[in-house]
Amino acid sequence: MNETEQRILNAAMKVFSEDGFEGARTRKIAELAGVNEVTLFRKFQSKENILRVVMMKNRDIVLQALDTVFLNENRANFQVNLHSLCENIMKIIEERIDMMIILIAESRKKPEIAGILAPVPEMILMRLTDYFEQQQKQGKMRNVNPRVAALDCISYFFYSNLLRRMLRDNNSSGSKEEFEAFIDVFLNGIESKDKNMNG
Repeated sequence: MNETEQRILNAAMKVFSEDGFEGARTRKIAELAGVNEVTLFRKFQSKENILRVVMMKNRDIVLQALDTVFLNENRANFQVNLHSLCENIMKIIEERIDMMIILIAESRKKPEIAGILAPVPEMILMRLTDYFEQQQKQGKMRNVNPRVAALDCISYFFYSNLLRRMLRDNNSSGSKEEFEAFIDVFLNGIESKDKNMNG
């Protein structure tokens, strides 16, 4: 991929994130990339194709980042390891949530876009499920369905980011506190450990 194509894709990612697919104008993408629309169409043929290439590029970046995260999470302490792992997955999702929202909306109308989106959550789910299975085999995690545990994690990461966007909540310290609370609930549950309590 040459420098011009890279500039167009970077500009497209920004415009798609801000305006959505339907609202994105190729003229705006071209202006932001410092090229004319003719060059944009010569390189990518259509707005749909630009989105496809942007999404494939994002998918590859996310999958590479995930591979790095899972390869680096080999510490013996399960709680420390899980905390670090979840923090890294949360960061990956935070950085790409806007593009994921666009993909989800567009995938309902364009099945080929759904095909570009699917490998990312599938890979996160599969890798996290495998990780929980390994922890169970090592006796570090109680015997629960590892896929359900992985779905719980991913659901929190995705929907907390989505809800924060909807509420226009940019409080990073608040999101950090919520993340720590989630890890506590995930590891320790919500049932009181006080045996003297009624109910």
